Amino acid sequence: MSRWVDHPTVSTNPDTPSFKARGRGKGDKEQNRNKRTVRLRLLPNGAQERRLRKLADVTARLWNELNYVRLMQYRASGKIDFKGTEHEFYHRYKSVLGVNAGQVIRLNNSAWKSYFETLRLYKQGKLPRFYGKPSPPGFWKDKLLGKRKLIILVRNDRYYLEPINGGEGYVILKDWGLRIRYAGRIKWAGRQGMLVIKLEDNRWFAYMPIEVGGKPAKTNPKGYVRGVYEKVQIEKPKGSNKAFIDVGLNNLFAVVFNHTDTAILIKGSTIKAEYYWWKREIGTYQSIRDWLKNHGFESWRKYHMFYLHAEYKQHERLRHYYRTAIRFLARIMHEMGVDEVFIGYPYLVNQDDGNEFNTNVWWFNKIVNWLKDVLQEYGIRLNVVNEYGTSKQCSICSMKHESGRVKRGLYVCESTGIKINADLNAARNIAKRIGYNTPIPRKILSYIVTTNGVKPLTPMEGVTVETPQD
Repeated sequence: MSRWVDHPTVSTNPDTPSFKARGRGKGDKEQNRNKRTVRLRLLPNGAQERRLRKLADVTARLWNELNYVRLMQYRASGKIDFKGTEHEFYHRYKSVLGVNAGQVIRLNNSAWKSYFETLRLYKQGKLPRFYGKPSPPGFWKDKLLGKRKLIILVRNDRYYLEPINGGEGYVILKDWGLRIRYAGRIKWAGRQGMLVIKLEDNRWFAYMPIEVGGKPAKTNPKGYVRGVYEKVQIEKPKGSNKAFIDVGLNNLFAVVFNHTDTAILIKGSTIKAEYYWWKREIGTYQSIRDWLKNHGFESWRKYHMFYLHAEYKQHERLRHYYRTAIRFLARIMHEMGVDEVFIGYPYLVNQDDGNEFNTNVWWFNKIVNWLKDVLQEYGIRLNVVNEYGTSKQCSICSMKHESGRVKRGLYVCESTGIKINADLNAARNIAKRIGYNTPIPRKILSYIVTTNGVKPLTPMEGVTVETPQD
């Protein structure tokens, strides 16, 4: 569960970025909190691979043709004949896709209705100022190659799993008689949703939403995924302590507590290094591709594939680092007896003061949502606090020192001369904003995110950097 907290009161605000289920009823929010998505690697043989490609191509063709017809209707009259186009395209593709054609059509319906709603808000001036005019739903295709994106949608009662052990098994696609091997641990047990099969970087993945603990319909007894846990909350909090987090780039997480003078810093330098390494690779392939294409060489297609691979790897690597850091932080806070977390949210920072760091490298909205999901497993509540001004304010004397941040990572109180880590200073101000006083950190546990987990940076066992310094 997550809440939005703002000074001076604690309140629940469904319009904040911490909520995914906007405009829904209470029952829908409860159900949404118990939903998780499992990602499985599919390992088809040669014949299955060719069959998947054909089905995915037909699925994308259905989306593109349906979307094109609706786009022409919208441009001609400003309206769309949903019922007529649904009937026409469902029966046109039912012979190949079966009832799964209806899933593609429903998804397109949802995309167009979302577009109309966003357009209405735009015309009424109710969208945030950084929003431009919304665009109609796009097509499933690579614009340069002209090839369709390969995606298959499978209705929740048209497939089931045959697990072999905890890390592998078979996905059975009923309508096409396919029994495809998969690899991947299924953590959650519950009612399965619509299966999405995608070709990513020349590998097949299956995304399976699960309503954790939900029971399947009587008409679909096999629509139940047997995972390890039947409840999202796996552990119970070990205490009633509070933690306060400032999210940043150099220090991904700066954490202080209300019950101890120990603080935690998780460095984000490896994330920036990974981003810039792949940025260089992407730029290199892009420039070679464009030069070859402009000079009439067909080999540009090969470098375009290299370019797409580099973009995919950059995203996956950053995702791995962030998820690793979040899982580690949640576990360590649980061990420290935390039952409630308050995290500073830099609301509209990339719109008001956007740059490469806070737009491309720093996934703060995803970080908050991922942290919320992981903390829920430990029974820890997450509250989102507007952190505006917490970096400039001094947590020692509560005054604002314009020149207090003398260098990256150091804040000096001009009144007392006490030095403190700048991000820990912001974390203490987040605590003050909602009425908590935290001890001045004197023991800092530093960590860095690596490909093999989070590693300690503390110089020697039992020796830490002491701060503040008089």
